[in-house]
Amino acid sequence: MAELTKKDSTNELPMFDIGEAIKIATTIHDKGLELASLPEVAKGCGYANATSTPFYRRLAAARLFKFVGTPKPGLTKIATDYLKPSAEGAKQAALTQAIMGIKIYADIVNQHLGRKINLELVTNGLEKEPGLQISRACAKVCASTLEKSLKIAGFISADGTVAIPVTGGVKITPPITGDLGADGNGDEKGKVKNETGYYTYTLPLAGGRKITVNAPLDVTQAEIERLNKWTKFTLFLDWKEEGSQSEIN
Repeated sequence: MAELTKKDSTNELPMFDIGEAIKIATTIHDKGLELASLPEVAKGCGYANATSTPFYRRLAAARLFKFVGTPKPGLTKIATDYLKPSAEGAKQAALTQAIMGIKIYADIVNQHLGRKINLELVTNGLEKEPGLQISRACAKVCASTLEKSLKIAGFISADGTVAIPVTGGVKITPPITGDLGADGNGDEKGKVKNETGYYTYTLPLAGGRKITVNAPLDVTQAEIERLNKWTKFTLFLDWKEEGSQSEIN
């Protein structure tokens, strides 16, 4: 069988960051273009026509982040929650849902929790992803776009590591899913789609050990502080001399 030709662009992942997606959604909202045709939307956004590559890819990103619907460019609930938040934390919850609603993004976030994004490794992974069939150049753009989107959406901590932003107790719906099987319900590893907005996170430890946590994304700061206190009393801390760091068994 002949090898499939790799593409220099993709509609499966954003090639423009979430900030550009927000700009498109904001323009559609401000100019009342939700029921307009795509040529009208393109002109309203400052582009000559709907086939303009910069416009087309920005619109594709807005749809992948679920800020804009299809075929009509109506605003989604995520876009409405971001542009007109009705509760404290709703804006961040919308950003979190937009990021984690893209399966490959959710997988990469989960793999990098507590670590810095390695663009070279992410690029390699995207280039080799069988479902994408994209070129190295395209993979680099998608990886860079992911990193920018994570920064904009608050997924990069002050120390440069990846973390899930606190949403102030706001529920995130529809549920955010992790690594699911083809039927959408689970895979051979037992990762199951959770209908209540929970997500399974894995924290790698030394010696091949790991901690797995099944937790919601709508966690408040007070709950995080309570969790920290609970962890100190529940897990056995084995203090090591090297670097004066503790290691959890």
